[in-house]
Amino acid sequence: MRTLIIYYSRTGTTATIARSLANRLDADVREIGCGRYKGGLLRYLLAGYESVRGHLPEIDVTEFAAEQYDLVLIGTPIWTSHPALPVRTFLNRKPELPARVAVFLTHGGHSLPQTCIDELEELLPVPVEARLTFNSAQVSGGTFADDVNAFADELENRSGQ
Repeated sequence: MRTLIIYYSRTGTTATIARSLANRLDADVREIGCGRYKGGLLRYLLAGYESVRGHLPEIDVTEFAAEQYDLVLIGTPIWTSHPALPVRTFLNRKPELPARVAVFLTHGGHSLPQTCIDELEELLPVPVEARLTFNSAQVSGGTFADDVNAFADELENRSGQ
Protein backbone atom coordinates (compact mmCIF):
# COMPACT_ATOMS: atom_id res chain seq x y z
CA MET A 1 0.00 0.00 0.00
CA ARG A 2 1.70 3.19 -1.19
CA THR A 3 0.79 5.96 1.25
CA LEU A 4 1.22 9.73 1.35
CA ILE A 5 0.76 11.86 4.45
CA ILE A 6 -0.06 15.53 3.94
CA TYR A 7 -0.24 17.67 7.07
CA TYR A 8 0.02 21.11 8.61
CA SER A 9 1.41 21.72 12.08
CA ARG A 10 1.70 25.08 13.83
CA THR A 11 3.34 23.88 17.03
CA GLY A 12 4.75 20.47 16.11
CA THR A 13 1.99 18.34 17.65
CA THR A 14 0.46 17.27 14.34
CA ALA A 15 3.96 16.84 12.89
CA THR A 16 4.77 14.36 15.67
CA ILE A 17 1.77 12.21 14.74
CA ALA A 18 2.54 12.55 11.01
CA ARG A 19 6.10 11.29 11.55
CA SER A 20 4.89 8.41 13.70
CA LEU A 21 2.32 7.35 11.11
CA ALA A 22 4.88 7.74 8.31
CA ASN A 23 7.29 5.44 10.13
CA ARG A 24 4.60 2.86 10.84
CA LEU A 25 3.15 2.90 7.29
CA ASP A 26 6.42 3.54 5.43
CA ALA A 27 4.70 6.59 3.93
CA ASP A 28 5.92 9.59 1.96
CA VAL A 29 5.32 12.91 3.72
CA ARG A 30 4.45 16.41 2.48
CA GLU A 31 4.16 19.27 4.95
CA ILE A 32 1.89 22.17 4.11
CA GLY A 33 4.01 25.24 4.72
CA CYS A 34 2.49 28.44 6.05
CA GLY A 35 4.56 30.84 8.12
CA ARG A 36 1.65 33.18 8.83
CA TYR A 37 0.69 31.44 12.08
CA LYS A 38 4.08 30.25 13.37
CA GLY A 39 5.28 31.80 16.58
CA GLY A 40 3.92 33.00 19.87
CA LEU A 41 0.68 34.17 21.37
CA LEU A 42 -0.18 36.83 18.79
CA ARG A 43 0.12 34.31 15.94
CA TYR A 44 -2.02 31.86 17.92
CA LEU A 45 -4.70 34.52 18.37
CA LEU A 46 -4.46 35.45 14.67
CA ALA A 47 -4.96 31.79 13.75
CA GLY A 48 -8.09 31.57 15.89
CA TYR A 49 -9.52 34.85 14.61
CA GLU A 50 -8.91 34.02 10.96
CA SER A 51 -10.17 30.46 11.46
CA VAL A 52 -13.55 31.73 12.61
CA ARG A 53 -13.65 34.19 9.70
CA GLY A 54 -12.51 31.56 7.17
CA HIS A 55 -9.63 33.68 5.85
CA LEU A 56 -7.57 31.30 3.69
CA PRO A 57 -3.82 32.02 3.74
CA GLU A 58 -1.14 31.41 1.14
CA ILE A 59 0.48 27.99 1.51
CA ASP A 60 3.38 26.05 0.11
CA VAL A 61 3.18 22.30 -0.48
CA THR A 62 5.38 20.16 -2.69
CA GLU A 63 3.54 18.74 -5.66
CA PHE A 64 2.73 15.04 -5.70
CA ALA A 65 1.30 12.60 -8.24
CA ALA A 66 -1.92 11.22 -6.75
CA GLU A 67 -1.89 8.25 -9.10
CA GLN A 68 1.27 6.99 -7.36
CA TYR A 69 -0.59 6.49 -4.08
CA ASP A 70 -3.23 4.06 -2.86
CA LEU A 71 -3.97 6.08 0.26
CA VAL A 72 -3.58 9.68 1.40
CA LEU A 73 -3.73 10.69 5.05
CA ILE A 74 -4.47 14.32 5.82
CA GLY A 75 -3.41 15.66 9.21
CA THR A 76 -4.56 18.89 10.78
CA PRO A 77 -4.83 20.59 14.11
CA ILE A 78 -8.33 21.66 15.05
CA TRP A 79 -8.70 25.43 15.24
CA THR A 80 -11.94 26.76 16.71
CA SER A 81 -13.64 23.47 15.75
CA HIS A 82 -12.41 23.75 12.12
CA PRO A 83 -9.51 22.22 10.20
CA ALA A 84 -6.47 24.52 10.34
CA LEU A 85 -6.65 27.24 7.70
CA PRO A 86 -3.62 25.98 5.70
CA VAL A 87 -5.35 22.59 5.33
CA ARG A 88 -8.56 24.32 4.25
CA THR A 89 -6.57 26.27 1.65
CA PHE A 90 -5.03 23.02 0.38
CA LEU A 91 -8.42 21.29 0.10
CA ASN A 92 -10.08 24.34 -1.47
CA ARG A 93 -7.59 24.00 -4.31
CA LYS A 94 -9.35 20.71 -5.14
CA PRO A 95 -6.22 18.54 -5.26
CA GLU A 96 -6.39 15.25 -7.10
CA LEU A 97 -6.53 12.48 -4.51
CA PRO A 98 -6.78 8.68 -4.70
CA ALA A 99 -10.02 6.90 -3.80
CA ARG A 100 -8.75 6.14 -0.29
CA VAL A 101 -8.41 9.08 2.12
CA ALA A 102 -8.13 9.07 5.91
CA VAL A 103 -7.72 11.94 8.35
CA PHE A 104 -6.00 12.47 11.68
CA LEU A 105 -6.57 15.47 13.90
CA THR A 106 -4.89 16.98 16.93
CA HIS A 107 -6.55 19.28 19.44
CA GLY A 108 -6.09 20.90 22.80
CA GLY A 109 -9.37 19.59 24.17
CA HIS A 110 -11.54 22.68 23.78
CA SER A 111 -12.70 22.14 20.19
CA LEU A 112 -15.18 19.57 18.97
CA PRO A 113 -13.46 16.97 16.73
CA GLN A 114 -16.70 15.90 15.03
CA THR A 115 -17.38 19.42 13.72
CA CYS A 116 -13.91 19.45 12.15
CA ILE A 117 -14.35 15.94 10.71
CA ASP A 118 -17.69 16.95 9.19
CA GLU A 119 -16.06 19.97 7.53
CA LEU A 120 -13.19 17.85 6.17
CA GLU A 121 -15.71 15.40 4.73
CA GLU A 122 -17.44 18.27 2.93
CA LEU A 123 -14.15 19.58 1.52
CA LEU A 124 -12.80 16.24 0.33
CA PRO A 125 -13.73 14.89 -3.11
CA VAL A 126 -13.91 11.28 -1.80
CA PRO A 127 -15.37 9.72 1.35
CA VAL A 128 -13.17 9.64 4.46
CA GLU A 129 -12.27 6.01 5.05
CA ALA A 130 -10.99 6.37 8.61
CA ARG A 131 -10.48 9.10 11.16
CA LEU A 132 -8.52 9.47 14.36
CA THR A 133 -8.11 12.29 16.86
CA PHE A 134 -5.33 12.96 19.35
CA ASN A 135 -5.42 15.29 22.33
CA SER A 136 -2.27 17.41 22.61
CA ALA A 137 -1.70 16.05 26.14
CA GLN A 138 -1.59 12.55 24.65
CA VAL A 139 1.05 13.67 22.15
CA SER A 140 3.18 15.68 24.58
CA GLY A 141 2.96 12.82 27.08
CA GLY A 142 4.06 10.29 24.48
CA THR A 143 1.00 8.07 24.99
CA PHE A 144 -0.15 7.90 21.39
CA ALA A 145 1.80 4.93 19.95
CA ASP A 146 -0.94 2.35 20.57
CA ASP A 147 -3.52 4.55 18.80
CA VAL A 148 -1.15 5.14 15.86
CA ASN A 149 -0.54 1.40 15.52
CA ALA A 150 -4.25 0.54 15.74
CA PHE A 151 -5.07 3.20 13.12
CA ALA A 152 -2.33 1.92 10.81
CA ASP A 153 -3.54 -1.67 11.29
CA GLU A 154 -7.07 -0.59 10.39
CA LEU A 155 -5.87 1.12 7.21
CA GLU A 156 -3.73 -1.86 6.20
CA ASN A 157 -6.57 -4.30 6.84
CA ARG A 158 -8.90 -2.25 4.64
CA SER A 159 -6.35 -2.40 1.83
CA GLY A 160 -6.26 -6.19 1.95
CA GLN A 161 -2.66 -6.42 3.14
